[in-house]
Amino acid sequence: MEKISRPVIESLASKFKSLGLSTYGARTYLTLLSHPSVSAGFLCNETGIPDSKMYYALGELSRKGMILVQAGTPNIYKPLHPREAIDNLKQQLVEDLNQKISQASSLADSLAPIFESAESNGEIELAYVIRGRRNIAKKMRDLIASAKKEIVVFISEKDLLEELSLYLKEVKDRVEVKLAISKRLFKAETLKGLDQPSVLTCFCNMVISDMRTLITVSSWRGEIAIMTNDKGLITMTKEYYENPKCCPEFT
Repeated sequence: MEKISRPVIESLASKFKSLGLSTYGARTYLTLLSHPSVSAGFLCNETGIPDSKMYYALGELSRKGMILVQAGTPNIYKPLHPREAIDNLKQQLVEDLNQKISQASSLADSLAPIFESAESNGEIELAYVIRGRRNIAKKMRDLIASAKKEIVVFISEKDLLEELSLYLKEVKDRVEVKLAISKRLFKAETLKGLDQPSVLTCFCNMVISDMRTLITVSSWRGEIAIMTNDKGLITMTKEYYENPKCCPEFT
């Protein structure tokens, strides 16, 4: 029978290794293809694999269903046909993968309560502080972009109107946009493409997204805003949009 050359064995062994077979196991199986029905001692001499490693390799091949073992003194080892041996190897891979998938699902189930508990605890916090005009504007833009039904916006600052107007235009065809601005901003070029806004009579900058989240700027000069999920505050803010005559008018 034609013997497989050492370079070919090494090349094929690397392919077997990618399928989960050890290097010693692959070299032993490939040697058995050329020398079926031989002892472990013969395989050690032929491959150069030490006794202890050889028995490990033969045990691995037997467990994966790639060889037959004929009991005797000594035992004789026979390779299965490559198609049958590799079919058995593929089946082992599928079983191993299914086991890992099951373990992954179990891990997800174990971790989910930790995340959900933290998320739930976060929702009962009254407010978060946002600092810096850039961060405030970005968070407001995020709320506008993620809205599903309605956006209520109050703007007194020209630069904030410039930051938010493009995003309001992008969402106005899929959500209801309710915009109130101070009188001095009514001639701003950035309003083109938006519906006529309401007149804002108080100095404030706020965004409400779907009656779920409110960002209100407590100090534009100090670059501080508050983000909250408090239903009472959100409702009061929305009511101000509906009836803005709560404080002296300014321009």
